[in-house]
Amino acid sequence: MRHARLIAFITLVAILGALFATSVLRPIYTATALLVVEPTSGNLLVSGSGPLAETPNSGAIDGMVEIMRSDPVMLRAMELASPFELADFSSGFDLQPMFLGFFRIAAEPLAEGEAGRPQVLGLMRNSVSINRRGLTPVIAIRANATSPEFAARLANAVGEAHIALEVAAKSENLRKARDLIEGQVDAARGQVLALSEALGSLKGASATAPSGISVDFQSQIAATGQSLELARNQYQRLLQRSTELAEQAELQLPDGRLVAPASPPSDAGFPDMKTTLIVAALLGLVVALALAFTFDGLASGVRSADELAEAIGVPAAVAMPRLHASRFDGTSHADHVITAPLSPFSEGMRTLQVNLQRSLVSGTGGQVVFVLSAGDGEGKTTTALGLARAFDAAGRSVLLLDADVRSAALHRHVDVPLAGGFEQVLAGDVDIRQLASMVRKDPLSKLSVLVNSDRSVVPAEVLFGGPTFANVLRGVRASYDITIVDMPSLHWSAEAAYILPHADAVVLVASWGKTERAKLREALVAIRQAHPVPVPLVPVLALQPNVIRWPTPRYEPGYSSR
Repeated sequence: MRHARLIAFITLVAILGALFATSVLRPIYTATALLVVEPTSGNLLVSGSGPLAETPNSGAIDGMVEIMRSDPVMLRAMELASPFELADFSSGFDLQPMFLGFFRIAAEPLAEGEAGRPQVLGLMRNSVSINRRGLTPVIAIRANATSPEFAARLANAVGEAHIALEVAAKSENLRKARDLIEGQVDAARGQVLALSEALGSLKGASATAPSGISVDFQSQIAATGQSLELARNQYQRLLQRSTELAEQAELQLPDGRLVAPASPPSDAGFPDMKTTLIVAALLGLVVALALAFTFDGLASGVRSADELAEAIGVPAAVAMPRLHASRFDGTSHADHVITAPLSPFSEGMRTLQVNLQRSLVSGTGGQVVFVLSAGDGEGKTTTALGLARAFDAAGRSVLLLDADVRSAALHRHVDVPLAGGFEQVLAGDVDIRQLASMVRKDPLSKLSVLVNSDRSVVPAEVLFGGPTFANVLRGVRASYDITIVDMPSLHWSAEAAYILPHADAVVLVASWGKTERAKLREALVAIRQAHPVPVPLVPVLALQPNVIRWPTPRYEPGYSSR
């Protein structure tokens, strides 16, 4: 919660960035074609042939998926899907075509012929994915494109290309087998002719041979006739097989069937604005939380009132919550003491006022409380103004004195007219007797205010080292119960060395997460060196972000009238 604004800002930036990206990127459409694997017997000339009834082998299905991803299938699919342009493809994470299209820059055309083959294959691999659906014989062909029509055409083209190449491969194998058998048919035909001629020769010789020799010719004629019959049968079988192979080559079926051709999708699959915004919001939130924890870890300064009290060596410190309202000239966060008396900030100021009241020695006349910080911009001036108003609200006569001549910030917190500056009196430019005329009233309270008109470059020993400053403090002690002095930070160590010896009490302001322990130790040394006898010291942890939980006060009577 301490970094709620940072977390909200980073998350909003992530969402706006995602919204801008989804607005400028070209939409990508996804079409899916489904192919089922149904192995066939391969011989449609036999009655009952066709798709097999049993479940196809899982390895065969996986092999078919790999074949469909091969270069020949992809190149054939490109031929079937043509005509097309380079801008029709979805190129994965390559955003160049998208930005070229957004800025109306024409992309380079696809190279033709063999030179464009690698580019075409790369586009196909980025645009088409082929996967098996679980353990089923169904293969899904997903195609991504910049137009729904081309996405559907491309997915169907891959399935048709695989089917066509598979059928062509089966037919080619049958033709090769037929060509082999054709050679055997020619050999068998030659053998039949040779045996026919031999048989005719034997019959002619037998007719002219003497009766005693004709018996031998009859046995040869019978053997030759038997061989001829076998040769004719072999020839007929080979001739029939050749004819069957020729017919089968024209009647082949693929092992895969396109059961659900892709149709043009109605909506773009990328960018999905709803999902993208949700993911961007989650990522932005994660990054913002990581940065918030990192900033907390890198904050080397004190981050709790207990830690501040321990560093100073006092029992307790007062915590002042951070106020998120904007502050302009003439207004201050210290206005809450008057305008919002029940706010956490006002409660913290009253706690600081009570702690100081208990620490101050009573009966010694007006007392002077110095408010200082180790560095600049730690809430010192706001604390001084708030404390002065808290004392005024308690019925004390209070003067707020602006001794921070290096920044002169108090007049930006209190809207009072300027009539010369306190620094001019200290520098001797204005008579000290005119000091009373420079005192102004706080517009929101009875508090008296003495402010500087502008920053001073006069050396510290001139402003605070002479008798004028001591005389001023002597006069205000006689005129007011409490004088709150907004003094320079310890960054101006010379001013602190001259001013601190006049203090009756010191309020040391530290900024949450900013003021380091080493700076606090240096401030403590400077205070102790200025006062051999320790003065009351009250530490304040300013700008504490949403740590203190303040209950909303509700005032109800203790007894009911009913």
